[in-house]
Amino acid sequence: MERMIPNDTLSKLSIPELMMLILCSFLHDIGMAPEEDKIRAWKEDWDDVFPNDFEKEENSKFNRFRNTYPGKIQEINKLRKNEEHTKANLIEDFIITEYIRTTHAIRAREIIANNWADRIIYKDKNLTYELTQLCFSHGNDSLSLLDLETNVLCGEDEYICLPFIGVILRLSDLLDFDAKRTPSILFSHLSVRNPVSLKEWQKHRSIQAWIIKNDKIAYSAQCIHPAIEKTINVFCNLIDKELSDASNVLSRISDDFRDDGGIYKIMLPAKVDRRKIQPAINIKTNEPLYIYRDTSFELSKEQIIDLLMGTKLYSDTKSALRELIQNSIDACLVAQSLCKKNGTLYSPEIIVRYYTDGGNDIIEVEDNGIGMNQSIIENYYAKVGSSYYKSKEFYDLKAQTGLTFQPISRFGIGILSCFMVSDTIEVDTRKLLDNGDKDTAFDIIIEGYDSIFTIKKGNRFEHGTRTKLFLRPKENPWEHIRNEKFIQYVKDSIPNPPVLLRIEVDQDTENQILIDKDSFDLLRPEVLKDFRWKNESFVKEIEISLNDTEKGIRGSAIIALLEDNESPIDIIENMQRTVTIDNEDYNLENKIVLKENEIETISTVIEVGLDSGIDTKNVTNSIVKSR
Repeated sequence: MERMIPNDTLSKLSIPELMMLILCSFLHDIGMAPEEDKIRAWKEDWDDVFPNDFEKEENSKFNRFRNTYPGKIQEINKLRKNEEHTKANLIEDFIITEYIRTTHAIRAREIIANNWADRIIYKDKNLTYELTQLCFSHGNDSLSLLDLETNVLCGEDEYICLPFIGVILRLSDLLDFDAKRTPSILFSHLSVRNPVSLKEWQKHRSIQAWIIKNDKIAYSAQCIHPAIEKTINVFCNLIDKELSDASNVLSRISDDFRDDGGIYKIMLPAKVDRRKIQPAINIKTNEPLYIYRDTSFELSKEQIIDLLMGTKLYSDTKSALRELIQNSIDACLVAQSLCKKNGTLYSPEIIVRYYTDGGNDIIEVEDNGIGMNQSIIENYYAKVGSSYYKSKEFYDLKAQTGLTFQPISRFGIGILSCFMVSDTIEVDTRKLLDNGDKDTAFDIIIEGYDSIFTIKKGNRFEHGTRTKLFLRPKENPWEHIRNEKFIQYVKDSIPNPPVLLRIEVDQDTENQILIDKDSFDLLRPEVLKDFRWKNESFVKEIEISLNDTEKGIRGSAIIALLEDNESPIDIIENMQRTVTIDNEDYNLENKIVLKENEIETISTVIEVGLDSGIDTKNVTNSIVKSR
C-alpha cells in the first residue's frame, strides 16, 4: 500500500485514514478462510450419516454456484468415468476456490459485523460500518467506489476519503500477485498431452523481482511453460484495467469540506511493464525453453457472421421466424418458473403478426416472457454466440427457481438469422426481475448486423419482448404467402408449442388462429400424406404412438410396410415378360422394392431412340415416401 502512495500524499493522510488502510489490509480477505464445517458441507463430507440443517443449507448454496459450471461438471463426470480422480478433484477444488473467491467479500462483511461490531472506534466515531464498506467494495466493480463517502468526519478537521482508501486497497490486493485467483487457463491444459498441473503453477508462478511505485509497476518472471507466461500476462491485463479504473475514480473525487482534497488525485502508471516476463533459458543450449507468442485462433467477424446468418447454416431463409418464436418460447418458460416461484398468476403467450404498414411488409413476434435489461442486451443479445442460457446468471436463476427445462435457443446466434430477410430490426423489451418487479424498459433499433445498436429507454409497460422485422421487398420469402398458407407455415415450424401461440395476418385481430400444446394432439399423421402415398393392396399401414412422458416426446407415426400374403417382405417380383420386336427379344419386368425411406416400383420400359432403334431402360416411381 505504502509503495502506491506518493510520500507527499502519505504525509498528509489523517490518522483515521492510516488506521483504515491498516485494518483493511488485515481484514479485507478474512472471508478467504471459511470455517472448516462449511468446506466439509460443500464437499458433502457430513459429520454424521445424514447432513444437519446447517450442512444442508451450506451445501444447497454451494451447489447453486457449482451448477453454473455445467462444462466443468461434465468434464468432472467424464474424468471420474475414466477413473482420473486426481484431475477430477483438481477441477472440484477449482470450483470451490472460485466459490470462496467470489463470496469472500460477503463473508468478510459478516465476520466483521459479528465479531467487530462497535469495536472499530476512532475517538468517539464508530467506523465499523465504513470498514465493512471498504472490505466489501474490493469484491465489487471498481466504479462502485464512487458511491462511497469522500469526507467521513472523524474529529476536528479529521476526515476519511473512502474512495481513495478503496482504490489503494484494490490495487495493493491485485499487485500482491498471489494465488487466490486460480489461473483458469491452466485448467484448459488438463487434457492436453503435456499438461501443466496446478502444483507446477504454484511452484513456478512466483515473480522473481518487481518494481512497485506510484509511477511505475514492473515484474520479472522466468517461465517454464507458455501457459504460465500466458497466465501472468492475463493477470497483468487485469492490473492494467484496474489502473485505468483507479485513475478514473481518483480523478472524479470531489471534496467541498477540505482545501487539500487534491492530495488524493495521485498519478498512476498507465500499464504494467512486462518486458522482463519471458521464457526461462535452457542452460545447456542458452536458448529459451519455448517461443512465446500471444497467438490463438482468431475469427473473421464478417465471414463468421455471413456464415451464421446465411443459408449455409439455415436451410431456408424462413428459418428466421422460427428462431424468433423459439427465443420467445424460452423467455416465456423462464418467466413462468419465476412467477410460479413468486406465487403470481401468469399465462404465457406469444403473438406472431404478419402485415403491411407504410408499404413495408413486417413480421412481428411478441411475447410476455422474461424480457431483457441493459445487462442482457449488452452481454448476450448483442454478442454473437454468447447465449444467456449458457451464462452463470441463468444457471443461478435455474437453481433459485427450480427451473428444469432445456432451452431451445442454445447457441446465441438466432437473432443473426433475421438479417437473412431484414435490414432493420426494432425491439422493445422489459425484464421481469427475480422478485417479480419489472426492470427499465428499452427500445432497440438495429440497422444491419454490422451497425451500432440504438438503445433508449422505452415505454413498454408489461415484461416481455416484441421484435419487428422490416422485410426486404425483393427478398421476402413470405411475399406470396398470406392467410392460410402463412398460418400453416407457422404451425409446421412450431407444431407443438408449450405456450399459447396466436397467429394474426394483416392485423385481423378478430380471426386470430390459436395453437398450443393441446393443438398438437389433434394432429394425425394422415395429414402429412400427399400424392406420393397411394393406396395399394400390397402396402400395409401401421400407426404407432410415440408418446413418452419421461423423455418428453409426444406424437404418432404411420409406418408403411411392403406385404405379401400378410407377411412383410423387401421385394415383390410382380411381373416378368419377354417381348419380341423385329425378331429381337426384350425382357420386361416390374418389381416393388422397400427402400430406406420409400417404397417404389421399378419397371422396364421400351422406347424408340432418335436413331429409330429399340432401347430398354428402368423407370422408378414412388408409391410411398417418408415425410
